[in-house]
Amino acid sequence: MGKIEDYGYDDFKTLNEGWSEYSLEDGTVIRTKVILSKVISEVKGGTDFRLSEQSYAASFSPQKLKGPVGSSKILPEEMAKIAESLKKEDIDIIISKEYWNEYELSTGDKVYSKAVLVSASLTDRYDDIGDPIYAVQTQILHKVIPKKSNKEAK
Repeated sequence: MGKIEDYGYDDFKTLNEGWSEYSLEDGTVIRTKVILSKVISEVKGGTDFRLSEQSYAASFSPQKLKGPVGSSKILPEEMAKIAESLKKEDIDIIISKEYWNEYELSTGDKVYSKAVLVSASLTDRYDDIGDPIYAVQTQILHKVIPKKSNKEAK
């Protein structure tokens, strides 16, 4: 059985993964997170990487905004038509707490990632718990700290 390095990927370990948190003007809290799944060095020994990752978002709403449980889930094939279900676009983001997720590559280099909430729009749909579903846009940010600089970053 091969190691992932044998296939051209860089191995890494997760040092810290947290949720960034944003409060919206309607009282809803949106949490975002990005999870790193694969890393490939563009040049062995360099600090240019191709990253494969997935971002996640979850909403937590006050009771006054809740609706029927799972009443109107958005199916994957409906994502292209999400604009048709918007009730309120570009809700103000009031407060944010952002966290960098930290990964250490087998080379000792560190990769940091976070999913920043750019916009949130309320839909007319509800999730399995009754929270309203928001159409969100996130931007994934990265920074790489080479092994020789790790001590300086602390």
